[in-house]
Parts: sequence; C-alpha cells; structure tokens
Amino acid sequence: MRIIGLTGGIGCGKSTASDYLNELGFITIDFDQTMKKLQEPGQPALKEIEETFGPEAILPDGTMNRKYVGQIVFSDAKEKEKLDHIMQKYLDEIVTRQTDEFREAGKGVTRETNPDDYLQKKVIFYDHPLLFEVPYRIEPADEAWVIDLSEEERIRRVMSRDHISREQIIQRMHSQMSRSEKLARADYVIDNSGTEEQLKANIDEALRQLDKRV
Repeated sequence: MRIIGLTGGIGCGKSTASDYLNELGFITIDFDQTMKKLQEPGQPALKEIEETFGPEAILPDGTMNRKYVGQIVFSDAKEKEKLDHIMQKYLDEIVTRQTDEFREAGKGVTRETNPDDYLQKKVIFYDHPLLFEVPYRIEPADEAWVIDLSEEERIRRVMSRDHISREQIIQRMHSQMSRSEKLARADYVIDNSGTEEQLKANIDEALRQLDKRV
C-alpha cells in the first residue's frame, strides 16, 4: 500500500483534484471534512471540549460554540494547545482506522487479480491542506503531491469564488506555509495554471508515473 499526501495553498485547486481522484475510484481521506464531523452534536470530541472549557463551549443545538471557544484559545497559547490536542487525538484515531481498513481490504490484491483497478486498491490519498505543517500522530505519507498555482492566480480565483477582499486572501495565505517551501518539499508537483481539463490531464500523468513505482 502507498499513501499519497495531496496538498497545496488556498485557491490552488486541491479540492478539484481530490474530486477527480474520487471520480477515478480512489479513496481520499479529507482532513478538513473529518475535522468538521468531529464538531457535530454527540461527538466524543465535543464532550471533552465541554469538560475542558465549560458548558458555555457547547451551544443549545449541541454544536461547538466557536465564538466562545475561539475567544479563549486565540488569546492563550496554552488553551489553544488543549483544543488542538483534543481535536488531533480524535482525528488521528479516525484516519488511522480508515487507513488500516484500506490496507486490510487491499491484502492479496495484485496486478493479476485486479488489472483494471490495481492502483485504486493499493493507493490511498490524504487530502490535507496542512500536510507539512501539522504533526499528526498517524502513518506518514509516502509521497507528497503539491497542486501548484501562482499566488496572483490563486488570489484571483479565490476572490471570484468566495467574494472576499484581496487583503483577506493574502492574510490567509501568509498564515500557511509559503508556496516556495511547499514546492521544495514536494515529491511531485501538479501544475494547475490551465483549465480544469488540463489539471485532470496532469493528474492522469502523475498517476501514470505512480503506476511505475507501485
């Protein structure tokens, strides 16, 4: 089995790339969506957050009181560390379980038994915008694929998509690892400066190259 980390800065097109991989039959673990699910009513992470930050941390509908918790954690590094520890612990458990289930399902799969979907049975993707930044206690990715796009084009696309100001986007970009550092740490770079069809073609080429290594 091989784990591929799929990452890139805001507005790079990572979600489009991940959706296309799903269309091709690949399993992707979306870290952002998994984190959001941990904040749904009844999740054990919320119980621990309530125990740590008090009953005000949970709204009447059972979801996390983001405003209240945010005021606490963003004004105190130690409190933020407590929240990060809680969320990371549960996210690590989910990702580890899903990865182990994928590995188990792929046992005995060979190119002879599965000539048409061998890669899909042997390769799993971690869809993770902070692949390089956050030290999760999970099985590390064997390779890092970075979806790349110039900063100016990323700004243009996000402004069009989210209808927020250029200054807000730049602020978000500065909160993430720089484009140059991501590229330096990438095992494979997928260019997204063209159309969506060109992005898909570039992903197809990346998969062809991967097929030679797996």
